[in-house]
Amino acid sequence: MPEPLRVFLDANVLFSAAYKQKNGLLEFWSMPEVQLVTSFYVVQEALRNCTSEDHTRRLESLLAATIIVSDALPGTLPPHIDLPTKDQPVLAAAMNAGADFLITGDKTHFAPWMNLPIETRHGILMITQPRTFLDYLKQRR
Repeated sequence: MPEPLRVFLDANVLFSAAYKQKNGLLEFWSMPEVQLVTSFYVVQEALRNCTSEDHTRRLESLLAATIIVSDALPGTLPPHIDLPTKDQPVLAAAMNAGADFLITGDKTHFAPWMNLPIETRHGILMITQPRTFLDYLKQRR
């Protein structure tokens, strides 16, 4: 059996997945070929934006089934990657975690690198549409 894909989830994906009880993004947590990863920085951002106690509880439940890695120093980014200061720790943590994919809904800042492998130890692919990634996994099966 192949090694699972390490998929780093940004705060907006975590927030959206936990927003309501029935959500298509919850598929991420039922895919055996995927190992979900995020960072403490991302978790804090997602929790800060929760809109209700139920939302927070749903997010905490999802986080219990997600690997949470240490934050990485933004200075470890490749020099050609120009991201706002608030987004640098997201990519740095994904790279440090050895993620194969970074899934984010942030089309404004991450779109220039969408579907282009970022030069890291083994390459990381940024995807700004979570549904695209879920469809890709279904086709691989």
